[in-house]
Amino acid sequence: MTTTATIPKGKYHIWTVGCQMNQADSQRIQSMLDELGWEEASLEQANLVVLNTCSVRQAPEEKAHNLLVRLKQMKERRSDLLIALMGCMIGNQKTIDELTRRYPHIDLLFKVEQADILPRFLEERWTPISGAGCLDIEYQDESGQLHQLQPLPLEAEGHPQQSQPAPTIATSLNRSGQRTVLPMAITPRPGERVAHYPTRIEARYVAPTAWLPVILGCNKVCTYCIVPYRRGRERSRPLEEVYAEAQSLVAKGARELTLLGQTIEAYGLDLPGQPDLADLMEKLSEIEGLTRIRFMTSYPRHMTDRMIQRMAALPKVCEHVNIPVQSGDDAVLRRMKRGYTISEYRELIAKLRAWWPGVTLSTDVIVGFCGETEEEFQHTLDLLEEIRFDVVHVAAYSPRPGTVAARWADDVPLAEKKRRLHAVEELQARIALELNQHYVGRVEEVLIEESNTLHGRRQWKGRNRGNKLVYFPPADDEGHLSFHDGREAGVDLEALRPGDLVQVRIERATAWSLQGCAVAV
Repeated sequence: MTTTATIPKGKYHIWTVGCQMNQADSQRIQSMLDELGWEEASLEQANLVVLNTCSVRQAPEEKAHNLLVRLKQMKERRSDLLIALMGCMIGNQKTIDELTRRYPHIDLLFKVEQADILPRFLEERWTPISGAGCLDIEYQDESGQLHQLQPLPLEAEGHPQQSQPAPTIATSLNRSGQRTVLPMAITPRPGERVAHYPTRIEARYVAPTAWLPVILGCNKVCTYCIVPYRRGRERSRPLEEVYAEAQSLVAKGARELTLLGQTIEAYGLDLPGQPDLADLMEKLSEIEGLTRIRFMTSYPRHMTDRMIQRMAALPKVCEHVNIPVQSGDDAVLRRMKRGYTISEYRELIAKLRAWWPGVTLSTDVIVGFCGETEEEFQHTLDLLEEIRFDVVHVAAYSPRPGTVAARWADDVPLAEKKRRLHAVEELQARIALELNQHYVGRVEEVLIEESNTLHGRRQWKGRNRGNKLVYFPPADDEGHLSFHDGREAGVDLEALRPGDLVQVRIERATAWSLQGCAVAV
């Protein structure tokens, strides 16, 4: 099918909340819109606003709802505004129907796997001519005959005829306000495992650090988690496809790639020959110009001994592992259906530290899960004190409609959840400060990510290989940086740029970052 319309150029704004996978998806959508010639702009100036949503917790979902209300008011004043919704708030057809009834001003709902609908959607729905509204579009069938797109009746979406199944995701509103199923929308078949992931990345510029999704979805059945219901089953991207995209990102400026997956070590289990994560890392290590490889998020039972040892031996793979524990109590883990015990988790941590010298560890913790007693919560505090993670991401449990746990009593009062959350934060602040103090006096390799301003003074921001945030100040008027005792560092910091590797002597540490001075080596 070929179209006779051309894509008008406009301005876009992408609003993103949630995990690194969402950030990667937004990066992908941005690249597609840039390639179409659209220009990034503020929310108020944009002709197309894309909301990339998260449903893992209640707070980010509420932010999306609040913004949708605001956009409704904006759209009432502007005829040139289109609104698209993507991310984890997009679920099954029932979820889509609920969203469209509540927010009829949404023009398009889609998942990132179906982002190739965007060019034709923009052809059909937007024109820069003031007051013209949305434009019509003609298409040519296989016989060469021209047709005009005809909207389906509103009731057709929920009850389609058997001869024309409705897409489960991508839908749009036409000019008269009727909802229409676009002919170019993807209609996944039940059980289909094709990723349909947009792979062409032609971004004009890529930051020194970039996200690279390698496995989509999740096969786990954690009782609290909505992700499998919203992102589907695990689908690994072919190694050659990931390698090609990595080459493109590096060619555009990336020096560090973070490989992403809900359960990253499951990569390859569904591919022919079953290449694993270490195989992928070995292949990516061949890319010239790529200096660092990171990965997240790990699942304890997928980290095999052989995989750990192979990753630890690869020079470009950074010594940092994010491995969520969620709770320090076995009974809570069983209710969460996490699939491992605290004893097994301890054993894995011991292997990581024995086989990967200098490895730093981060984890995720949920407090106030259904039925969590004070004793069970204390077991979590005890585990954090014992293992001493470098970073702990903590969240208070909030029921997610559609999950198993949503049918259970949410019986830990909100005030108690907040108390437990603050207790974890206070404990971790002390542990992180103690761990970071050991870096004072050491020289760390830092990849510069960007510059920022603190107390009116510009400084460089980056991370060491262990994923610690590091700040160091700019050069003086002569282009050199002096130590506090007056000795010159001998480094021309004005010549540095994001993406450069710098040796930094750490002079001060907080619980959240390291500060120091660049040194010549």
